[in-house]
Amino acid sequence: MIYLNAALSQQFAPAQLPGAVRAAIGKPLRRASGLTQLALVGALASLPAECRDLPTALLWQSTSGLRQETLTLLDEVCNGTAEPMPYDFLATQPAIAAAQLQAFLPGLQSATQTPLEQAGTANWSLLLSLAGLWLAEGRYAQVLCAHLDCTPEAAHGHWLLLGATPLEKAPARLQIGTSPQPDAVPDRPDFPARLADWLHQASPPTLSLHSPAAPRLALEFARL
Repeated sequence: MIYLNAALSQQFAPAQLPGAVRAAIGKPLRRASGLTQLALVGALASLPAECRDLPTALLWQSTSGLRQETLTLLDEVCNGTAEPMPYDFLATQPAIAAAQLQAFLPGLQSATQTPLEQAGTANWSLLLSLAGLWLAEGRYAQVLCAHLDCTPEAAHGHWLLLGATPLEKAPARLQIGTSPQPDAVPDRPDFPARLADWLHQASPPTLSLHSPAAPRLALEFARL
C-alpha cells in the first residue's frame, strides 16, 4: 500500500527565500540559487526530522526554475560587465539542488527533474505513478514529489510525500489503476493544494487525478 504522508504548498517573494532558509536550518545556504533554496525549505517542511535518514527519492518538475537560471547566466555572459562566477554555471544544473539538499536530508539517494515546456502545466501523474512503482518495488522508504517554480516575481513550491509505511497522522492512501473517474481533477501545478483542501472536507471519500498525458492512468487518493 502507498500512503500519502504530507501535502504542502508554499509561496514566497524571492527576497523572502534566504530568511525562510535561515529559519529552516539556522544559517544561510551560501551560493544557492532560488530554486535550491525553495527546494530545501519545502523538503524540510514535508519531512519530519525523524524521517530524514530513511532511503528517499526526490522527483520534481519545473517550468521556470532552471530555465530562469540559464537565462540569467546567458544575460551575464552576453551583456554583463564582468565574467560569471563558477557557481553561476552550477546553478543551471538540476543535480546541484539535490546535492545541496543531501547535507540536510542524509537519506536522499536519488533525484530526478522533469522539465515542463509551458507555464501552468504539470505532470503529477508521471511523478506519482513513478513514485508508486518505486515504493512497491521497495527501492525507497519514501518519495518526495514536487513542483517548483522560481521567477523574478514569486517562488512557488508544491509538495507531496508518499511512503511505503504510514506516518502517525497519514491522511490518505494512493491507488493506481487504469479506469479514470469522470469527476477527476485536472493535472495542474497546485494539485497538492487541491488535495489538502479535500483532506479538510468531510466528503467525498476519494479524490482522483487525471492527466491528458496519461489517458489510461487513474490515480485515486482515499481517506484512511
